[in-house]
Amino acid sequence: MGEMDSPIGPSHAALRAFREAARQGGFQAAARALGVTPSAISHQIRGLEAALGTALFVRGVRSVTLTAQGAALYAEIHAGFARIEQALARTRAGARQQIKVSALAFFTQYWLAPRLADFEAAHPNIAIAIDTTNRLADFESDGVDVAIRNSEAAAPGLIARKLLDVRPLVLCAPSLALRTPDDLARCTLIQIAPRADAWARWLDAAGLRGLAPRRMLSFDSMPAALEAAAAGHGVALVWDPLAWDAPMAARLVCPFASPQGIGAAYFLVYPRRNRDQPAVAAFTAWIVAAMAKDKKRLARLARAHAAQHAT
Repeated sequence: MGEMDSPIGPSHAALRAFREAARQGGFQAAARALGVTPSAISHQIRGLEAALGTALFVRGVRSVTLTAQGAALYAEIHAGFARIEQALARTRAGARQQIKVSALAFFTQYWLAPRLADFEAAHPNIAIAIDTTNRLADFESDGVDVAIRNSEAAAPGLIARKLLDVRPLVLCAPSLALRTPDDLARCTLIQIAPRADAWARWLDAAGLRGLAPRRMLSFDSMPAALEAAAAGHGVALVWDPLAWDAPMAARLVCPFASPQGIGAAYFLVYPRRNRDQPAVAAFTAWIVAAMAKDKKRLARLARAHAAQHAT
């Protein structure tokens, strides 16, 4: 019985050859990447196609392209190899575990990073790698174990723990002298690119759907939006109460309250397959407890700023 006729399915070598050929777009490039001959790659692919009963590539003179079946298989194979590589990396680490956390830049800079020393002291055998990005984590290919995101509801298909409820907060420099939401018509509205619809939703909830601001100004993060507002460039729509932790917030005022019924929350999310990982369980328990402990401070901070800057 040949290796391609194994009762447990195609060999690891055949799957590696297929994955590399798909990534490289050709058998010769795949052969160079794997350190074998092009004929070896071709042999493995032909055997795999025979075992599966379908063509995986359309052969060209110097390149190959995936068929529809090949593309579907590649997506699964690539994700599977990524999980295997992650598992091997964790195993090699031995007692020293590592957890990769995807989190928004503002949350990381002003809340998470200042508290990481507490986690590291309690869990000296767990190393944390933080990826600060606005892009949603792809748990299949990014190597991310857990993610912290701001959304209206937890993502379906993931285990989610709510960390903190937040609501929109209008902040601007005192020099703008805003009195009512109608005054926004003479202002530049500062938006955060990942939530580009936030101002439209806020205006709609405030009964100002037709209001046209002077212009819109977009930034990729809340710190940048706050800096622009503090410099007098416009009115920022950020999140209460976390925004008050930013030093530049002390130079801003909240000219009027946001309408009721709109808000979101910070969630910790991870795939179900990660729930049995000790590092994920440890990080989840720590951050949920740390945020629960900090909620009273954040509430006091929000109340103090509201009282100080109310017009």
